[in-house]
Amino acid sequence: MINNNFNCNIFRNIFRLCCLSVLFYCFLISISYADQHTTVKIGDCFPNISLTNHLSIEDKKYLGLSNLKIHSINNIPTDFILMDCLSIYCPICQTHAVKFNQLYELIRGDRFISKNIKMMGIGFGNNSREVSYFKKYYNVLFPLIADPDFKIHKDLKETRTPLLALIDKRTKLFKILAILDFNKEPEMLLKDIKTHLLKYRSEN
Repeated sequence: MINNNFNCNIFRNIFRLCCLSVLFYCFLISISYADQHTTVKIGDCFPNISLTNHLSIEDKKYLGLSNLKIHSINNIPTDFILMDCLSIYCPICQTHAVKFNQLYELIRGDRFISKNIKMMGIGFGNNSREVSYFKKYYNVLFPLIADPDFKIHKDLKETRTPLLALIDKRTKLFKILAILDFNKEPEMLLKDIKTHLLKYRSEN
């Protein structure tokens, strides 16, 4: 009798463990499919974001914009934009702020790349005050704009931060040409950017 109860308990525990394993597997599968659905990809469209009331005089000067007009990304006189999509509450974004400043400096110091690219960032879910605080605290050198209502974030399929994307604005519908590995060092990111620019320049 004791052996039978013991065997029944073992069976129940094994059955419970199997059920938990199946549930966990289903959970992982659901996350995987969700990630596939919500993550932007190369070739996806990038919205023509309004820049009104976002930029300082220094930012406008860097982007080649006047102080008197209402602007959007379309008005920036460059063929490509390197976009850092972040959230000020994202620990990874905080950690990479210094690295992306270094990348910005490298881009400005490279004669070929600086002629073709401007770098800027978007704070998903962050208002202007939060973005200004992040910019000041981490001494962010490139322009940052706010996305307080997650509108841009939704346009980009609610993708996770950080996202470092190279945007082609030579066509009416802007396209994501490359999604860069933000874990790489600034020098390697600069090399990857140059490779993409040379590739698309030769194709056109």
